[in-house]
Parts: sequence; C-alpha cells; structure tokens
Amino acid sequence: MSKWREKPKAKKGDYGKRRSFAQGKAEIDAAHVATCRLYCDALRFWRRCRKRSCKRHRRCSGDAFDCLGAGHYLVPPSRRARARVQVLLGGPRRLPPATHAEWTVRRNSFAELLRWQFG
Repeated sequence: MSKWREKPKAKKGDYGKRRSFAQGKAEIDAAHVATCRLYCDALRFWRRCRKRSCKRHRRCSGDAFDCLGAGHYLVPPSRRARARVQVLLGGPRRLPPATHAEWTVRRNSFAELLRWQFG
C-alpha cells in the first residue's frame, strides 16, 4: 500500500472548492473596497478631500467608497476613462489583483462600481 493512503484523513487536505455565501460576499466586498481605493488614488481625491482622515500623503486613509461617491461628479468623463485604464493596470503603484474577484471587479464599469451596495 502506498504512503498517501496510510495517512489519516485530516492530513490529506481539504480540497473542497466550495465556499459559503458569507465568505463569498466578504471576498466580493473586499474586492470592491480595493477597487474604490485604486480609483481614489488614480483620480487623486486625496488632494482635495476636506476630511481630516484623507490628508495623508498620496493615499486616502478614510473610507474610499465615500470619497469616490462624493467626488465622482467633479471628474470629467475623459479623466474617468484614463483612471479606468490605470485601475486595470493596478493603480499608480501597479498593484496586482489579490484575488480573482478583484480582477473581475476591476473590469466593471465606473457606474457599476458606484452602484454596488455594501452590507
């Protein structure tokens, strides 16, 4: 008998590929937050935000979704298109997507990202 069959069941590994609904929703929410943060960095909302929490150098430390929702109407469509290309590449710092869900959310349109409901 081969060695892998002699191991107890717990040591063989859990290769179940399914996740619970709560795990999936948490992963999708995290992907949307990360994408919102990339849009805030690409559109440079940290420069003109009036909140004290956003006054950090080159990045928003507050809620990225609030900053994006409050300032998106000030951005012309041409600049949004340039920001979308930059977000697809990973933002100003070229960050790769952490999960496949984040990869998918980055490819959504700007309007779909703003319509996402958390909670």
